[in-house]
Amino acid sequence: MKYLLKQPLALSKVLLLSATMLTVSTPILAGDDDDNNIVRSIVSAPVVTNGIVGGEPSELNIYLDADDAEDDTAFDPENFGHQIPAGGRLEIELSGSYVRNLDENGDPVQLFNNRSLVITTGPQNGISAAPGVTPANGNWNVTVDENNPNLLFVTPVAGNGRNGLEGERAREIGIKAIHLRPDTTNRSVSGTSFFNGPAGTVGSIAVRIVDRRGRVREEGYADVVFEASVGRQVHLTNGGLTTRGAPPETVEVIDFERVAPNTVVSNTVRPAGGLFSDGLPYAPRFSLFEALEVGGRSFIPQPGIENVGYVVDANNPALATLTENGSPIGNIIITGPSVDSRGAILPSNAFTTIGGNGSILSVPVRVGSEEGLYTITMSFNGGGSVSSHIVVDEDDDDGDDDRDDD
Repeated sequence: MKYLLKQPLALSKVLLLSATMLTVSTPILAGDDDDNNIVRSIVSAPVVTNGIVGGEPSELNIYLDADDAEDDTAFDPENFGHQIPAGGRLEIELSGSYVRNLDENGDPVQLFNNRSLVITTGPQNGISAAPGVTPANGNWNVTVDENNPNLLFVTPVAGNGRNGLEGERAREIGIKAIHLRPDTTNRSVSGTSFFNGPAGTVGSIAVRIVDRRGRVREEGYADVVFEASVGRQVHLTNGGLTTRGAPPETVEVIDFERVAPNTVVSNTVRPAGGLFSDGLPYAPRFSLFEALEVGGRSFIPQPGIENVGYVVDANNPALATLTENGSPIGNIIITGPSVDSRGAILPSNAFTTIGGNGSILSVPVRVGSEEGLYTITMSFNGGGSVSSHIVVDEDDDDGDDDRDDD
């Protein structure tokens, strides 16, 4: 099976960011145990199956930490991430075996605001480069260092003091993920700014937040080992639920919804003409992608998997078997604050269909009676896995999100 893409343009002229190709067996390497390292990991972006596969277009998320939060709760919107001070910048530098793609003139492929690089409050919930007054508008530009095309800058256009990025998402939740991707208006080799190194080699990324005087205020790094194959992939998604026809709300992600004890978390649609929050609480929502070696596409749209559902364990409703046409292909598990309060996966007759980018499977659940964090994990046999989270709070007696966005 040949991939659509085997190498970037003008390979003889690309800039290899390291002459040494390291080979290791660990798929993802954290920077280190230093509490000052703000980078948690490098992972595939949640919209593709091949984001960190060797030789493929770089479609990645750089996960950042959050103030005083463990890794498993860093994406909780109530835990603040990072800001860029006014007059400062966010730096992203790719090295190791990452390959900078060149255009037909031998120049590094250009990057564009929002289209080639996005900053978000998590894997989704973007902080737009556009100016404006909505919660999502951050007002920033992406540029490339004139002497180092592997060094990217995200620079606020305006802002004030610590809050160089505008908008409530930036001010109240902060940056927690950086999404580098092929140009969304040119999803092809010529629109790709970076490629992953060959399978078995290591790509490295450093992130720095620099103030207006050029001082590094925060920094971190992480490595990723590019694999030859990662199998089928599953990601979290808010696809089909975000606000349309009105300004987006500050929080439009399913992960870390807040509900009352014993709540059934089962909605799968946003009310017609309504806001994202009008449909809370939504069932955990997963986006499924076929393996690259089967699907064969390097760029969006990529094929999903048809006729996927699940069967809840009759003896233990905290467990379910993921199925494809009735055959087992993976597992779903819910855990809670204690063995006595794990919650339950609820049966569903819904199955995935093919269409668009990937396929979506919602998993309704009932949380337990105890307050705390509930985690729903879906995993493929021989493939990827991902976890969705629900926070149970006694004060949330109606199951609605009661964060103050003012």
